[in-house]
Amino acid sequence: MLDFVDKKFNSNKASKYKLSIQISLDGFLFSIFDANDICVVAKKINTDSNIDNLFASEPLLTKKYSAVNCIVVTQKSTLVPNNLFDKNKSSEYLKFVCNISDEKIFSQKVKKIGAYCVFAVDKNICETVKKYQPRTEFYHQSIPLINSALGSFGKNIFVFFDSKTIDIVANNKEKLLLQNSYKTENINDAIYFVAAVKEQLDIVLYNIFLSGKAGKRELEEFLNVFKQAKLEENKNPAFATIDIEDVSQLLLLEKLNKCV
Repeated sequence: MLDFVDKKFNSNKASKYKLSIQISLDGFLFSIFDANDICVVAKKINTDSNIDNLFASEPLLTKKYSAVNCIVVTQKSTLVPNNLFDKNKSSEYLKFVCNISDEKIFSQKVKKIGAYCVFAVDKNICETVKKYQPRTEFYHQSIPLINSALGSFGKNIFVFFDSKTIDIVANNKEKLLLQNSYKTENINDAIYFVAAVKEQLDIVLYNIFLSGKAGKRELEEFLNVFKQAKLEENKNPAFATIDIEDVSQLLLLEKLNKCV
């Protein structure tokens, strides 16, 4: 269980820090960053109980921060170019690509690609998060991936693992080549989708960067197929004392913190 708290962190001065939250089907992860974007707290909590109980039982989640950003991992998203985007039609855009039921629709501008990411968040999750952190801004997991990819050199694929899905973003320097989310049951499914994307793009890649719930075993299996595959580099000094598999899960929140 990831439970990192830097000795310099002062919970009585929460208003000086930024809170970033990541919610998925089988996990709840949050990080707190200081004014210099250094991670001072990182915790992972299993979501055996409902999210309301989780917030109520974790004192750090009820404090007031300078900013609160939340990723709810979901496949229900699409990208809409700026010149075609109309906020009032957000639900219509999503209905072209997925089924929408009792969910709240959000849109966030992704400046680097000149488009909006439109996505759906479970209404109960949204209301619970807002209950404890009213100022929360919601983001889709592809947004920090896209921003990170377009800030990288060369032609790369960025892969984010969650329990039953992977997100793939491919870039050629500052050009977005592909962004999509795929359902997976095991590591072989993930390898298949990455191979399919690589073949579809027909480019010579520099690297395949892995993050999320990608541990040592997944890295070894990827390396058997893709020699360019590797876990993303740890650039936050606070992560130096954290296990590499936990760091891999924290990277999306660090990316999110830097792009908002």
